[in-house]
Amino acid sequence: MLPVKLSFLTLCFCMLACSSIAQTNTRIYIVRHADRQPIDDLNPLGVIRANELKRVLLNTKIDSIFSTNFLRTTKTVLPLANAKGLPVLLYDSNTQVLKRILKFSKGKTLLVAGHSNTVPQLIKSCGCTAPFENIPDTQFDNLFLVIIQHPQNRLMKNTCRLLHMKYGAITP
Repeated sequence: MLPVKLSFLTLCFCMLACSSIAQTNTRIYIVRHADRQPIDDLNPLGVIRANELKRVLLNTKIDSIFSTNFLRTTKTVLPLANAKGLPVLLYDSNTQVLKRILKFSKGKTLLVAGHSNTVPQLIKSCGCTAPFENIPDTQFDNLFLVIIQHPQNRLMKNTCRLLHMKYGAITP
């Protein structure tokens, strides 16, 4: 009978340990604006890419959509926002949007549109390692998913995981 008691105690200990490392995840999809014209607007390929972003994320639970106040970033996320009935929330800086996300969006799923020089910094600010310092000017097909894991145990630190995907037509 002793082995059964030991097994039961071991099982109880494992269940207790597993429940103490329960966590909440915040998911942040991050994209650079779609293909652009020399002025602050999307070119025809960018319009197609914005609709492809909508197609890719349409069946994903998205709680909020953020964009810089540039026309090209807003137009990149607008098809998805319209399809989901969500407003596009404008932000001025990575610091501003990250504070807002971490304060009010714990456990939520978000989409954030940025720029070639701000997307890598946003990824780093979340605690992940960005795959590059700047996105090349000709590259518009990156879709990043940052998962910030918030452990229930406040003694443990948040952890960050990054998934780097592509969407739409391949760009150099």
